[in-house]
Amino acid sequence: MRTAVVCGGGVAGLSAAIGLARTGWQVDVYERGSAIREIGAGIFIKGNGLRVLENFGVLEKIRRDCVVLREARILDKDGRLLQQRILKEVNTVWNVKRELLIRALFDRAVQLGVRIHVDCPVDTMSEDGTAVIRGERIRADVVIAADGVNSVARRDLGLNRKVSLPLSGAIRLLVPRTAFEAGDMTREFWSGRLRIGVAPCTPTEVYSYLAAPLNDTRAARAPIDAKYWAASFPALAAEGFFDRAAIAGGVHHPYPFVGIEAWSKGRVALVGDAVHALPPTLGQGAGLSLMNTLLLGEYLASAPDVAKALVRWEKDWRWVSDRTQFCARRYDWITSEWPPSVYGLRDVVIWSVGKSRRLNDYMRIADRVDAPRRQLLPSAEFRSAAL
Repeated sequence: MRTAVVCGGGVAGLSAAIGLARTGWQVDVYERGSAIREIGAGIFIKGNGLRVLENFGVLEKIRRDCVVLREARILDKDGRLLQQRILKEVNTVWNVKRELLIRALFDRAVQLGVRIHVDCPVDTMSEDGTAVIRGERIRADVVIAADGVNSVARRDLGLNRKVSLPLSGAIRLLVPRTAFEAGDMTREFWSGRLRIGVAPCTPTEVYSYLAAPLNDTRAARAPIDAKYWAASFPALAAEGFFDRAAIAGGVHHPYPFVGIEAWSKGRVALVGDAVHALPPTLGQGAGLSLMNTLLLGEYLASAPDVAKALVRWEKDWRWVSDRTQFCARRYDWITSEWPPSVYGLRDVVIWSVGKSRRLNDYMRIADRVDAPRRQLLPSAEFRSAAL
């Protein structure tokens, strides 16, 4: 039986463990924290991620506790519609609490015989398939580094690529759901360089993110400065949204961005935020992790030479993640770095993107990946707002 060591017990690590264990690998997951848990609020799972979860046998476990979103809107600070997309077919979006997704993946991994070890930080990794964990050298046929933005593997293997530091970030939180959020839709409100997303994720809770440039210290403060945000978003303020959000607390995170020379070296493969961390503007953080780890398991199952299988996996599929990173960064630039003197032009750009099937297909290419079948689906029926 071939052996695998997975470093990291988040979405990418657990997904990689499932992908390998179900094809006959003996898998050990080493998590540096004291327990397998996800800190955060909600998470969007799009078509590519949903197809993976169905293939893994965990989709039904989250279906009953999530919200299937039917529509996505972008609005200005006063609630005027700028862009609209109907979410259906391959563009389906589910919104689920992060802890529920982690729990479903954890339970499935354990069911498949994956052994989970907590409080086990990784010291170093080597391309020969060796990981040093708490001073103990562990050798495996493959090592999967799902160790996040500050990846030990990326450093030890010399795969870092210089990237710009993040210029923006967001406060993520769960707030009580009211009649204002009755519809199963995601809405994003824009005001200058501030942006607020509001999307129900359970029958009683709304997942929200409040995004702003990092140099806007009042906007980056958590719990939120309710008066500061309310002044920029009168439509939301009138609904009492900021009063609810101030009580909810939340945590501020800078938007990550990772550049890497290669996805693997020797017998070590990098997955998740360790290899393609990106601003969450396209909602594909979890989707890329799920998609790429399922594909990784399939490539390793079908080839006896681990190193060659890893190279082929990257060659065939890296382009999707690279494009998604590029588009997510450009989307973030439009909100956080667009020159204030031409905000009127920005509204035109948003409207134009919303009307263009070609641009949406290009930006949202990851949504159409059917990883279980190793294929790219045709674009879905496209509907935009009649503005």
